[in-house]
Amino acid sequence: MTTIVTAIDIAAPPEAVASVLLDADAAPLWTRDLERLELIDGTVGEAGSVALAHYVQRGRRYVLQDRLVAVTPNRHYRSQITGEGLVVAVETSLEPNRHGTRLTLTWSGAASSPMMRMMLPFLRPFISRRAQDDLRSLRALVESAQRQDT
Repeated sequence: MTTIVTAIDIAAPPEAVASVLLDADAAPLWTRDLERLELIDGTVGEAGSVALAHYVQRGRRYVLQDRLVAVTPNRHYRSQITGEGLVVAVETSLEPNRHGTRLTLTWSGAASSPMMRMMLPFLRPFISRRAQDDLRSLRALVESAQRQDT
């Protein structure tokens, strides 16, 4: 099991951060290589909902399934992501603080294929950098929206 934890402070209340997190149209704006997020079952933001995340990375297309497993609205989201030889649990926590919101992302993944079992330890730095970059993009998007609303 490979686990990565990254966090960022966002100058907006948890509700504003959650609103962007749950917006399928906004997801490609802050998630690198994500082409689109397609809800295929359930209701956005509710436990049990399932989406397909369509990626294009270096010209190669692939799809990951994202099942929202548990929700505490505007505070905590737990997803299970599967595909491409991986099974990943993603925990997203939103904690109010004096600056707005502390978003903590915990990515815990295991390989479901022999090839990925060999590769996963070497992918850890890449996954960590990607998560940090995506969170910085999310922060910029949320904070920009907050400035426009004031």
